[in-house]
Amino acid sequence: MEERTTIARPYAEAAYQQARKEGQIDAWSDAVELLSVIVQEPSVADRLQHPNVSREQMSELVLSIGAEVSATLFSGTRENFIHVLLEAKRLGYAPEIFTQFHQLKAADENSVDVEVISAYPLDDAAEHSIAAAVKEKMGKEVLMTTEVDESLFGGIIVRAGDQVIDLSLRGRMDQLSSQLQN
Repeated sequence: MEERTTIARPYAEAAYQQARKEGQIDAWSDAVELLSVIVQEPSVADRLQHPNVSREQMSELVLSIGAEVSATLFSGTRENFIHVLLEAKRLGYAPEIFTQFHQLKAADENSVDVEVISAYPLDDAAEHSIAAAVKEKMGKEVLMTTEVDESLFGGIIVRAGDQVIDLSLRGRMDQLSSQLQN
């Protein structure tokens, strides 16, 4: 996975620099995200790997799918970006490019994506409390999503960037189990 990230990095940085230059960061973000979704669609992914599918055919396919979503999302420099990826045989790296683009955007905005997984739905007060604690610890604005996973039995798991805080009962039981096995 590291290699794919390394390969994708310069493309994400170039796309982000272009987006900033144009003042179109949100439009670029939407375009790179859509491109990521398109190349992960099984029929497109198969064609991407097929040796008999030309760059022109691939370009036409991707641009036509994009046009169905938005007539202008893949236009101008964003369309050129797709052609650059096709020419370099890097279109399949769109998911990694999107991830890195999003990280660059978050860093610029001094924000962090936080995923909270809880055993039960959280009320507004609990969400606010968690967001405030993460903001205080990391010194960044928090963009939080929540998910319910009943297999946790109780508690929460907080993922912020590459940090994971497991405060779930399942996590504690797993820790206890490994300690007892040693």
